[in-house]
Amino acid sequence: MNSSQYYYVHLLIIGLIQIVILNNVHLGSYFYINIYMLALYILPHKVKGIPLLLIGFGTGILMDMASHTAGIHAAAATLVAYTRPYFLRGITEGAEEYGQDGHRMLEAGWFFRYSLLSTFLFHLVLVLMEAFSFRDIGISLLRIVSSTFISEVFVMLYYFIGLKRLTK
Repeated sequence: MNSSQYYYVHLLIIGLIQIVILNNVHLGSYFYINIYMLALYILPHKVKGIPLLLIGFGTGILMDMASHTAGIHAAAATLVAYTRPYFLRGITEGAEEYGQDGHRMLEAGWFFRYSLLSTFLFHLVLVLMEAFSFRDIGISLLRIVSSTFISEVFVMLYYFIGLKRLTK
């Protein structure tokens, strides 16, 4: 299998896990478990510009349809897709370190920093758009931090179980 086929397999697995399992897990109103944005994190480095934004929007709108929400996932996923090149450049301290094939993604420490920053941004937008008010900002901040933490745990679990195992 080539790298694009691996990506589609991961995309299907991540989408099914999110829609079938995680959307039905209710841990109270303070936790959102979202791992589907992992599909944006593992995209090849060469995907940039409009295709990247369309993939982010498409992924988010699919989750909006599955979750019966009014575009908040699409907005958050599109923003994560938009900021992805900047985060990659900032975290890798130079695009040449990332490599042509994305070998840098295989390093757990690098991937953790990148995914944590992106997951935080995703939940920041998601929770603030859902609340659509700064009236209860303390509760919103608690939801952002707790959702980022629990989602990052699941993202890293998938990273070690799904991504690292296939690359060995």
